[in-house]
Amino acid sequence: MNFHLTTTLMVTFTLAASAMAGESVSVVNTSHNLSTSGRGNIRSTTETRVCIFCHSSHNSSSEGPLWSHETSKTGQFRTYARASLEATAEQPTGATKLCLSCHDGTIAVGAIKGLRNPISMKGVGSRGEIPDGRRTNIGMDLSGTHPVSIKYSQASALASSHLRWPPADVENRVGPDAEGYVQCTSCHDPHNDSRSTKYPFWQKDTFDAVCETCHTY
Repeated sequence: MNFHLTTTLMVTFTLAASAMAGESVSVVNTSHNLSTSGRGNIRSTTETRVCIFCHSSHNSSSEGPLWSHETSKTGQFRTYARASLEATAEQPTGATKLCLSCHDGTIAVGAIKGLRNPISMKGVGSRGEIPDGRRTNIGMDLSGTHPVSIKYSQASALASSHLRWPPADVENRVGPDAEGYVQCTSCHDPHNDSRSTKYPFWQKDTFDAVCETCHTY
């Protein structure tokens, strides 16, 4: 089974399981609803469809499950680098590359594959991008964030005095992706912003509850 099909099935099963548990997982009530019904400052002036900003059944790419948003070219990001790291943070891959297609501030939020022009948005910059200065515009310098697109292997974890092996989360929300990489989605759920009142799209209620999946102190 290929990676993208596996990821799609994992997302489907996770949403179904959460729904059965009575947990709200609708992106409609989050700031990632960029349609006209969105509650955030950045939203469309014309588009009523919610999922189209990231996913489409047509004109999608192989970069993610039915992925429809234009993505940045890699090779130009400044990645996290510390002498203490037992692994190397790579140029954005996987879910991190998808998140940065809006959050690096270089691509119009409404830039959808297959559309001649980006979807009309309000609350954006002159090129349709997340405006410079907003916290959600992460930019191209990732050196000051938690390392992403970095392999979390047994060797690197055991070589460190503060990493767990294997990562431990009984709810299976937090941790490396199917390829063993730490990505944005290792800590954040882009479809669900209901689990924490303090941290955006955080996978658990507290900061520590997420960090302690991989880190030990």
